[in-house]
Amino acid sequence: MKINYKDRLTTNEKLSKLRDLMKKNNLTAYYINTADPHQSEYIPDHYKIRSWLTGFTGSAGYAVVTQKDALLWVDGRYFIQAEQQIAASEFRMMKMATKGFPTLEEWLLNNLDYGDSLGMNGYLISEGFYRKLKFALSDKKINLQTNHHLVEDIWVDCPPLPNAPVYIHELKYTGKSAARKIQEVRKKMFEDDAEAALYAGLNDIAWLFNIRGNDVLNTPVSMAFALITIDNAYLYIDQKKVSSDVRKFLEENEITLKAYNRIYEDLPNLDVRSIVLNQANINHTLFAQIPASIKIKNKLDYPYLMKAALNDVELENQRNSYLKDSVALTKFIYYIKQNVQSEELNELNAAEKLHNLRTEQDLFIDDSFATIAAYGPNAAMMHYSATENSYSQIEPKGFLLVDSGGHYFDGTTDITRTISCGPLTDEEIKDYTLTLKAHINLARAKFLYGATGYYLDVLARQPLWQNYMDYKSGTGHAVGYLLGVHEGPQRFNMNYVNIPLEHGMVITNEPGVYKENKHGIRIENDYVVLKDKQVDTDLFMKLDCLSFVPLDKDAIDVNLLENYELEWLNNYQATVYEKISPHLKRNEKEWLKTETGKLL
Repeated sequence: MKINYKDRLTTNEKLSKLRDLMKKNNLTAYYINTADPHQSEYIPDHYKIRSWLTGFTGSAGYAVVTQKDALLWVDGRYFIQAEQQIAASEFRMMKMATKGFPTLEEWLLNNLDYGDSLGMNGYLISEGFYRKLKFALSDKKINLQTNHHLVEDIWVDCPPLPNAPVYIHELKYTGKSAARKIQEVRKKMFEDDAEAALYAGLNDIAWLFNIRGNDVLNTPVSMAFALITIDNAYLYIDQKKVSSDVRKFLEENEITLKAYNRIYEDLPNLDVRSIVLNQANINHTLFAQIPASIKIKNKLDYPYLMKAALNDVELENQRNSYLKDSVALTKFIYYIKQNVQSEELNELNAAEKLHNLRTEQDLFIDDSFATIAAYGPNAAMMHYSATENSYSQIEPKGFLLVDSGGHYFDGTTDITRTISCGPLTDEEIKDYTLTLKAHINLARAKFLYGATGYYLDVLARQPLWQNYMDYKSGTGHAVGYLLGVHEGPQRFNMNYVNIPLEHGMVITNEPGVYKENKHGIRIENDYVVLKDKQVDTDLFMKLDCLSFVPLDKDAIDVNLLENYELEWLNNYQATVYEKISPHLKRNEKEWLKTETGKLL
């Protein structure tokens, strides 16, 4: 039952209410994460309990509360933002992967006593996380209680569950029918001797069934579960979202609709010998419904891996979406440079302008994430977000960083440009040029088949490391196909991942320089992995660029570029003009010709 607190609560007042409920439930500590029942990266507002409790609005992080402590763990993208947003509260920031700051497990072991109780919401934690935490705390016999939803009880004005309608992603975009994809899943089940497959990942389910929705802001998915058996394919979803046309489409692909929460009732009665699932995606409460007699095969979900490499139809469409998106962003850069002297530009109306330019493009649906338009020092916060109450004017000097993307029926895009708005300091020019060198170093890579992004990440960091700089994030991530803008399994990252880069995989290349109270610089293009050349038994791969937006000529110090880097830059700029200029107005085309002119 909700507790009715009529007045708006401060963060510390929320903590006080939470601690009262913890006492009533005999809990020593309470864990609050950033998740929905599907372990999504971006979640519906209904599940943003960590953000509501702590005041930190970033997309990732988790908190622990005891009667005397309130701690918030965040990664390097959010150190600056989190510190500012929790400054007026009891919460203390814990920096992930940073010397001097314990991990969650280390802190709990050092601060909880033998036999203490740690509460959490079992619907919002994965089975994999639950098992890992239970093992880590086993020596102290700490009791994990997963049947609590204490923060939700305090949050009386919590947004309702989303109810956006489902729509069909047509065969001309997908290249494969849902029925064919399901048969391919069943083939993999047979190879793994599994009689059922359980899916909770919203992106995977949308791809598998060729449907999309809008239950999560900027992510075209619907809240759903899927269960595939040898003979049946079940989609668990709020059926009020499903029109008669979509229902007919699903039935034609031999997919049976069931109510969203029915999955919790059906699993205890599932009559199979074995089931394949990913414990990192299945929430703990759902996993607990599986009969103990069923053998669990824990591995990455088949659709998660199957959709990572685009088929020929998807790739052709994706290239088209990037061309349109590049036109919109090129027009935007021209607009900024022509209007920055007006003193009327700010981070909010700049983002609105870019959105409007994307709406002019064919098959546009929505932004693929909330545009980050960050001027000057704001850009040092990697995931800065301007609001109606807090934003900066864009002045005719320094840099404007714009990280943005679009969803189109024929693809999803993600791109960042750092735009010079007027005179730059020597330091700004140097840092932009070093970021460019980092981008080029990775973009030119030729690599042996079997290499993963873990092995290639260093190529982007090396030019920055040579100047004693680094960025506290990965270098690149997969981009979904009318799905999540951040996907997997491929990525460029210093953290080990054993996923080879396959032909057809789309991945970003986005090194950067971030200096607190000064500036943030990022250059991001998207690339597709392609087969390059077979030499005897060795197959070599390459990265083929999808993004064609000019790089800022005024921010480049050519004296810092090697000849091969200058050659790459001139070739790229010439390609930008060739591909984009036919879609521009005369003044825009003249500007682009100058902007992409050859540098010596």
